[in-house]
Amino acid sequence: MDLTRRDLLRFAGAGAGALLAGPLAACGSSDQSPAVNTAGAGGAPVRGGTVRLAFAGGGATETLNPFDAYSPAELARGLVVFDRLFTVSGGAAVPALATAAEPAPDGRSFTLTLRSGVTWHDGSPLTARDVLYSLRYLASPDRKYPSELLSYLDVAAAAATGDLALRVPTTRPVGDPGTLLAAASLPVVKDGATSFTPQHAVGTGPFRVAAFAAGREGRLTRFDQHWGGGPNADELVVVSVDDPQARVNAVRAGQVDYAADIPYALAKAGAGGAGIEVRDAGQRQRTGYGFVLNTTRPLMADPRVRRALRLVVDRQALVDTVFLGRGAPANDLYGHGAKYFAADIAAPGRDVERARALLTEAGATGARLVVRSADYEVGYNASTELFVEQLKQVGLDARAQIVSPAEYFDPQAITTVDALVFSLGPFPLSVIFNRSAAYPSLAFDDPRLRQALATAAATIDEGERGRAWRTAQEVMADRGNWIVWGLGDVLSLARSTVAGIEVRESADYPYLGKVGFTA
Repeated sequence: MDLTRRDLLRFAGAGAGALLAGPLAACGSSDQSPAVNTAGAGGAPVRGGTVRLAFAGGGATETLNPFDAYSPAELARGLVVFDRLFTVSGGAAVPALATAAEPAPDGRSFTLTLRSGVTWHDGSPLTARDVLYSLRYLASPDRKYPSELLSYLDVAAAAATGDLALRVPTTRPVGDPGTLLAAASLPVVKDGATSFTPQHAVGTGPFRVAAFAAGREGRLTRFDQHWGGGPNADELVVVSVDDPQARVNAVRAGQVDYAADIPYALAKAGAGGAGIEVRDAGQRQRTGYGFVLNTTRPLMADPRVRRALRLVVDRQALVDTVFLGRGAPANDLYGHGAKYFAADIAAPGRDVERARALLTEAGATGARLVVRSADYEVGYNASTELFVEQLKQVGLDARAQIVSPAEYFDPQAITTVDALVFSLGPFPLSVIFNRSAAYPSLAFDDPRLRQALATAAATIDEGERGRAWRTAQEVMADRGNWIVWGLGDVLSLARSTVAGIEVRESADYPYLGKVGFTA
């Protein structure tokens, strides 16, 4: 089967909770402030004005329904119209509509406490009934994209225990429900909501919908009664522009004020006009680029071959060629910037002779090795082609299989290749480990890893959780199926007066609740 563009975005990282397939572990729910993307922005935004921002969109299938939104344009709009119970900042969960999610000692339920004084766009107060309705709406059988939350929450048994409190039973132990909810990016909709037209898309966010044209733009106006304080801009216009060059041109021509996710080559060429600047989201928000090895294939099932591939990859050459100076080598682990990330685990140095010896020992010299890629993310095809050339240097019959984005994650097709190019940003480690194992051909089956993931998911002890995540990463670095060669900056182009853009779930679709102009 061919995946649709929306399916592809869900899988590859446009939504923080997409397709979690295994045990979801926890990162503590601190009340830290969201990380702000201030690179190049001088001063704080002032009140007033209309800010126009361009993101990759979902075409005619775009929607205002936050449960069905997966393109960056949809997600950026949805995050400021519909608040979440918890959000993600710095790879950890941060309270939003909920102020606490306290697990029972056995992890088989949790008590959710809601923030007081929250008002819907129609003036009514947020109550536990709205959250219960949102959970049941999520679980309804007509949902196009079932949520991973349904594998953890006994939604039918959830019940309000007060106007701003509810008890949610779980189907398996959950040690940190705040992170579970944050990673799933659960939006809260009003009790009884069935329509998400511009007239009926009622949320609690800092902006409300004024107009919407799928695949073109959404116009949002300020909501001064937002619980987090009124926004800076009077109006946001989120424009859907798929082509990165077109997004850049729109800023240079003055048609928009900000363009998300611009290519490294365009950034290297410069901003291209006075009062315009290339920005990055900061080193903590860098995206890990690499390859996931298919251990269901005989070649990749051999740990000696996996070790050889780690030793042959020239990380610096890939960084220089793909990122054009806007990145750094990585240590074979996804999740850089997330809580519990093992930054001190070093990547193996390049050792071509040792790699040849391991391949000879495994009887793999001259073996066919196919790496699948598509022009889905900037740098995918370039990194695949360079990696293939490096593999040929140690006698492998390596080949790049370049397909269209629509074909890229075809579940049947990826079972037939040895490796798949893959990138992930600084989501919680629970998201990282589960998303990279969404299909059997991308998973890594190891008893010690399974035990570590199960412990990280179930324990309510912070120290035990940290040790479990350390074990999981040590296993992956030692014998796992990831080769994460580099960390790439997430780049944008903006007018120098645009400020207040915050990174929460992903720098590809930042939080726009406080965006505005400095003057």
